[in-house]
Amino acid sequence: MPSTTVHIPDRLLSRIDKIVKEKGISRNRFIIEACEQASDNDAGQWPEGFFEDEPSGKDLKLLKQGVKEMEKAILRMRRNRKAVKL
Repeated sequence: MPSTTVHIPDRLLSRIDKIVKEKGISRNRFIIEACEQASDNDAGQWPEGFFEDEPSGKDLKLLKQGVKEMEKAILRMRRNRKAVKL
């Protein structure tokens, strides 16, 4: 079986280690299963026609709410400069 090297941030690796210990499986098995699940679910692919229509009604309201929440989270996390309105 071919092999590859993957660089995983320490925080994520710690989370993975906790999960694999609980499941009693290896890191390698966990990562293979995660990749299989992602490829089975077409992870990263936008649904057909996703960008064709402009959002309206409930979808537009949810989108605007999500944008506001994301903006607040970004501004809260800024540490190197004073937060500015986007």
